[in-house]
Amino acid sequence: MTKELHVRIPATSANLGSGFDAIGLALNLYNDMYFTEDPAADTIAIEVEGEGVGEISTDFDENLVGKSMRAAAVRNQRALPQGGRLRLVNRIPTSRGLGSSSAAIVGGILIGNQLTGGGLSRQDILTLATLIEGHPDNVAPAICGGLAVSVLADGKTLTNSIPIEEGLSFITVSPEIYVSTDMARKALPKTIAYQSAVFNVSRVSYLVSSFIMKRYDTLQYGLEDRLHVPYRLKLIPGGAAVLQAALAAGAAGATISGSGSTLIAFATGCEAAIKDAMIGAFAAQGIRAVGHILKCDNTGAVIL
Repeated sequence: MTKELHVRIPATSANLGSGFDAIGLALNLYNDMYFTEDPAADTIAIEVEGEGVGEISTDFDENLVGKSMRAAAVRNQRALPQGGRLRLVNRIPTSRGLGSSSAAIVGGILIGNQLTGGGLSRQDILTLATLIEGHPDNVAPAICGGLAVSVLADGKTLTNSIPIEEGLSFITVSPEIYVSTDMARKALPKTIAYQSAVFNVSRVSYLVSSFIMKRYDTLQYGLEDRLHVPYRLKLIPGGAAVLQAALAAGAAGATISGSGSTLIAFATGCEAAIKDAMIGAFAAQGIRAVGHILKCDNTGAVIL
């Protein structure tokens, strides 16, 4: 019987200010992947629709989804089908700090696992995805949904996922500026002061407890950061002004999404005004930006 699969993976926003490399949030903006086996073919052909057309490789061995499918097959010690069609319908902006690469990794692993016996547990998938990505803050929410808090321990990725209610919205604004992960990493200092470490421990603890207790009115204090935001914000022209515009328009907090260039605001109202204010602040710098008003996805990636 010909194998057909459909996987849906949410966008993610990682770091969330003080949660550097440890916290991520799943958002209801999705990439869909469709695989159809073709026994008559001798290769897996890739088609890309939406975001990333002309940028994402359609060579199976070079494409991140294809590589992740193979990684899952290796773990299951089974071979992928020799031929087929992989259609990638992308809505998550690429290279913008919204987890497009993590979506590719997670989707690829899920498809590869299903095609080779389904031997990987969710824990196996989480650990493998982290190994490919390098850190868990994006792949964990893509797999588990919600606000995902992760640690690496004993060769595994351990994640606690906290559901976020519908009352909190997330406004993401993505400018036409690329900030590569490599560039963002190089912008960070090699050492930090002891006081800065203590500052971030208190802030990230407060941030997570604010989500749990639904104390959204003081989220901005939990988002405050001294490890990465002050350095990466300089890579986004007008970034500081955009964050201030979000707060002035009624946001409960705002920070960088992932390593940028997307900025994210948190709100319980005035969402459209906040989005317009952020886009307008970028426009004042001569930069075009696209915004979304999103909710948390508390489910994570699914096979449909």
